Amino acid sequence: MIKLIASDLDGTLLQNGSRQVPPEFIETIKECKKKGILFAAASGRQYASLQRLFAEVKDDIAYICENGAVTIYQGQVLHQSVIDRTIANEIIQKIIAEDGSHALVSGAFTSYIDGKDKDLEDRLHSNGNHVVILPDLLQVEEPIVKLAIYEKEGTEERNRGAYWQPKMPFPARVATSGALWLDVLFPDANKGIGMRALAEHLHLEKEEIMCFGDNQNDMEMFAESGIPVAVENAKPEVLAASKYVTSSVNEFVRKYCL
Repeated sequence: MIKLIASDLDGTLLQNGSRQVPPEFIETIKECKKKGILFAAASGRQYASLQRLFAEVKDDIAYICENGAVTIYQGQVLHQSVIDRTIANEIIQKIIAEDGSHALVSGAFTSYIDGKDKDLEDRLHSNGNHVVILPDLLQVEEPIVKLAIYEKEGTEERNRGAYWQPKMPFPARVATSGALWLDVLFPDANKGIGMRALAEHLHLEKEEIMCFGDNQNDMEMFAESGIPVAVENAKPEVLAASKYVTSSVNEFVRKYCL
């Protein structure tokens, strides 16, 4: 029996650039709760942004935030990973030195940008992030849990992941996270680790977990789930790692879990 359903947001639950969770899925979450099934939002987004998206059920779900760097359930931080400051600063310097690229530096509950790109600032505010403008991103005082690269000209068609990967210090790995974003992942911070922390807290086996994704940063989460489901627009490697493919997260959950 499925007891935990986790879903990526952008490109998976939120299709065609949508920035709002479909009302029908909010109702699905409520029905899942009645059946003893917990929903977890698994995203590269910040905790504050996720709580805003799921405001109506924000106290009834779990959060795998910042690509698994921070996992929160019922107000309790179950897992938090911190990037070595020397490595983080090296990556930040490389990003800000690249024309057209902008760094997003995340603490557990705050996003830091240098304020040089108004579109990025507006995008983060519209997503509900708690944002601090810090002209020198090397001066972030709190522990850094996530780094991301924002490129307004796009990342996928230009194959920017392949461009950035050789520039990263060991053991950082670059993964696409939507049309404008690249996430810098570390072995102890990905959605799979966040999923595992939540599953251990709830005493769940892999076979009791269903998850949905579309992009490279969902692959580790798929490995921690007994039923990994890709959406039709997923990357080829994600499709290959899935057991099922669906056009709609909501329809799949309702058919197979409700």
